[in-house]
Amino acid sequence: MDYLAQIVIFICIYAILAGSFNLLVGFSGLFSIAHGAFFGIGAYTVALLTAPTAGLLPAPMSVWLAMPLALVVAALVGMVIAIPALRVHSDYLVVLSFGFQMVVVGIFLNWTSVTGGEGGVTGVPRPEFFTLDLTSPVTFLLYAAVVTVLCFVLLWRMTSSPFGRMLRAIREDEVAAGALGKHVVRSKVLVFALASALAGVGGVLFAQYVRVVDPSSFTINTSVEVLAMLILGGLGNMLGSAVGAAILIALPEALRFLNVGAGDAEQVRQIVFGVLLILMLRFRSQGLLPEYWTPAWLRRLRNRRILQAAEADASGQLPEAILGRAGGVTADGPLMVVEGVSKSFGGIQALKDFSMELPAGRISGLIGPNGAGKTTAFNLITGFLSPDSGRVWLRGHDITHARPHELAALGVSRSFQNLRLFSKMTVLDNVLVARPRQSGESLWRALLSPRATDRETGRNQRVALDILGFVGLRARALELAENLSYAEEKLLVLARMLAMEAELLLLDEPASGLDPQSVEKLFGMIRDLVERGKTVCIIEHNLDVIKDLTHRVVYLDEGRAFAEGTPDRIMSNPELAERYFGV
Repeated sequence: MDYLAQIVIFICIYAILAGSFNLLVGFSGLFSIAHGAFFGIGAYTVALLTAPTAGLLPAPMSVWLAMPLALVVAALVGMVIAIPALRVHSDYLVVLSFGFQMVVVGIFLNWTSVTGGEGGVTGVPRPEFFTLDLTSPVTFLLYAAVVTVLCFVLLWRMTSSPFGRMLRAIREDEVAAGALGKHVVRSKVLVFALASALAGVGGVLFAQYVRVVDPSSFTINTSVEVLAMLILGGLGNMLGSAVGAAILIALPEALRFLNVGAGDAEQVRQIVFGVLLILMLRFRSQGLLPEYWTPAWLRRLRNRRILQAAEADASGQLPEAILGRAGGVTADGPLMVVEGVSKSFGGIQALKDFSMELPAGRISGLIGPNGAGKTTAFNLITGFLSPDSGRVWLRGHDITHARPHELAALGVSRSFQNLRLFSKMTVLDNVLVARPRQSGESLWRALLSPRATDRETGRNQRVALDILGFVGLRARALELAENLSYAEEKLLVLARMLAMEAELLLLDEPASGLDPQSVEKLFGMIRDLVERGKTVCIIEHNLDVIKDLTHRVVYLDEGRAFAEGTPDRIMSNPELAERYFGV
């Protein structure tokens, strides 16, 4: 009985590790190979603070005080590691985490006066629950199971809330998430700190059960084993983390009963692990439990509840809420002014003294040959690039150096030439994640006010489904975005922009690749939105579309605005026709 209890204890420990690593990799798309180091930081911290043999403190600290301190230490170290790497690019996190893993193991080995070197720290005490004795594996299992359940409840709440939806969006496309108003760097640093703290929980349990911590338990091999658990169980599914941990912890124990020598048992285990992972990657790369997997009955129940609640409150019309600030906009004066903006990339001058006005409540067009600087202008307007000179004004306020998520909050939205949908998320979630001012995107509110968050999510679901009804995608709401046709993807892009309640819509070649019927449907919606107060600017090569749709056109070439006026006036200019068509 004690033997089985010990196996389950280690399953609990590694399930916590796998769950925290899944939060990092599966939900946020951040790949780190230092999870073993944070596992060790939690273990060593609680050991050094509570073990009588450690000698770090004059007297051992209470176990109940040392445990939260260990989590805080792991979280702070994770934050310090993540901030410099994630502010540059997530790829740097892999390099930095590898170096960090090596440094931490080196400290555990060589700082012998504190860590005990290869011998580690012994005599780590176990918690005491009144009269409950945790010295036996069976009783300790009760404690480990409670901690594991609490960790997974926390993980489930985080990942099923708007906070988790935001993490999935960042994982899918950081640029698109930023354009929707998400603070990408802050969110990634926070989730890295959370994953590090939860790895520290596993380390605390490990130290308290084994009662000895030494460097051999926290090497890079530990991170690789936890990654193998995720590959086997499935990324983006917390239940898959537990399943993967259970299989890869129980499997070596099952192999012990094979008729092999003690020296061969480890080799057999490694061979079985390798074969198992190769088979999983070849035949079921998404793992045993893929991201959106739920039991069929539960999935049907959840989908029916969402759709029935939406049908009960459906207005059949585009919600007034999505008009946002546009409801009070008049056609008098420009909404946005771009004044003398220049941008160069090395020796290439992309924009030179470019100026443009976007009248409120009107459709403006930005035309010009390929390479003229049109998309660069959009990138400058929306904060993805900073101009070398010049200013950008929105409603009279200087937004020249505002960042993408700040501009989204001010009512500026944009599309991209390559669409940038969150393809592994449902159509409904693509729209939901764009809703502004979601209190559930704050981790603390999602955890501390679950009922209020769920009520708000219900309201946002109804608005999102009405928006999908407006663009004709309501019936596809619960399908993955990757299953849509190209024309439907274009409509989903518009739905996502509407969900932001943006005042200004910047559309980058919205008609490209569409048949005439789809173009007419899309631009009919845009005309309707402008009549209701929205302001639109379109980059487009189809001059028939520009002529039929826009009120005002800016002709851009060689990074400069050569002309500005009505579509007929611009298109009748022979000099511009020669520059555009080469004739």
